[in-house]
Amino acid sequence: MKKHSVRISTALMLMLLAVVCTFNITYFTATEYYNSRLDELEEMETRYSKLKSVADIVDKYFVGEYEEADAIEVALAGYVAGLNDVWSAYYTAEQTASIAEDEANQYVGIGVTYSTAAESLYQITAVTPGGPADLAGILPGDKLLTAAGVDVNTLETGDDLAALVKGEIGTQVTIVVERAGEPLTFNITRDVIYTYSVTSRMLENNVGYIAIADFDSNVDDEFREHLTTLQEQGAKGFIFDVRNNPGGYVSVMHEMLDGLLPEGPVITMVDKAGEEMPLTSDAHMLEMPMVVLTNEYSVSAAEFFAAALQEYDVATVVGTKTSGKGYSQQTFKLNDGSSVHISTTRYYTPKGNSLAETGVTPDLVVELPLEDLNLLLSGKLADADDEQLQSALKTMNSLIAALPVETPAEGETTETTTTETPAE
Repeated sequence: MKKHSVRISTALMLMLLAVVCTFNITYFTATEYYNSRLDELEEMETRYSKLKSVADIVDKYFVGEYEEADAIEVALAGYVAGLNDVWSAYYTAEQTASIAEDEANQYVGIGVTYSTAAESLYQITAVTPGGPADLAGILPGDKLLTAAGVDVNTLETGDDLAALVKGEIGTQVTIVVERAGEPLTFNITRDVIYTYSVTSRMLENNVGYIAIADFDSNVDDEFREHLTTLQEQGAKGFIFDVRNNPGGYVSVMHEMLDGLLPEGPVITMVDKAGEEMPLTSDAHMLEMPMVVLTNEYSVSAAEFFAAALQEYDVATVVGTKTSGKGYSQQTFKLNDGSSVHISTTRYYTPKGNSLAETGVTPDLVVELPLEDLNLLLSGKLADADDEQLQSALKTMNSLIAALPVETPAEGETTETTTTETPAE
């Protein structure tokens, strides 16, 4: 057996060549990366040189007092506003946290709803049953005087009041209200308050009515519970009210429509690169008459909810034309807790239609007088005075009347009652 040996000098030469090759590759790669980054930096400097020039001028000549952080916040908001997209916005850290609370349908507070009374006092209009304020003895109609020691009349907005009332779970806040002309003081312990977006009731002729306030977190679960309850109570059909609904999560809307629609496409979203993201429904559906109430304040998921049911011809839409939104948004949270909320996808109905600027035109257009619309927005419009609801009821009753009469299966008998005429 022959042995092959490699001279030391040859081995060293090979090692040296390997080192040189590795260095050249690394150097070339690093140079390319550095050059690309340099190009990016130069491009960024060009893009933002005007902003830097303004900042330099302010630093050098402005005689007033200002917070640079405030100026930057306004500049960021202005940048996003410059997209000319009504659905995109920049939010401060505080605004981002507040929006997250709203979308989660829960917050830490005392559980009151308030509005501004005629005498400019904050008047409590509702108290969450079982919440801290309710347990402490706060009543609807009480007028807020102070919160956490601050006179509420000195506050500029309702958000300022909310910031005083909300806080960490288990902490206390002192509230002073006026009741029957007398001030009353309450020390209330903050707790988690759950808000509900779905309400329901049975209307005449066993018509189930379900109002959907938004499509935020857990609304799909709420919706199914109300739907099931009304079915168990004998509902013959459903009116879904999405008037004044600002929209919400696509995933929540999809889950709700999946239980109402037959098998097929529900929504198709298309991103900036043109990639399609379709969502579908299975064969399980609600085989009952359905009517959807809409108005000009039905936005995004709310109007899409109506459009999908309308296009599958399983529901009649009653009311007024919806807002006409065709984009969905995504929120990008920044390091300091602020966020950028921008339109990232276009969405299309089951038949491939965009709602952008067109909205949903009802099958039956019913206008609501301005006075009644204002009452509806405040939750004070009685059913009998709600022309849109009454039209929806009339439509539903016609749909129920048109349902085929069930005939007994072969072999089954129906009971009949006869009344004998007594002999004279």
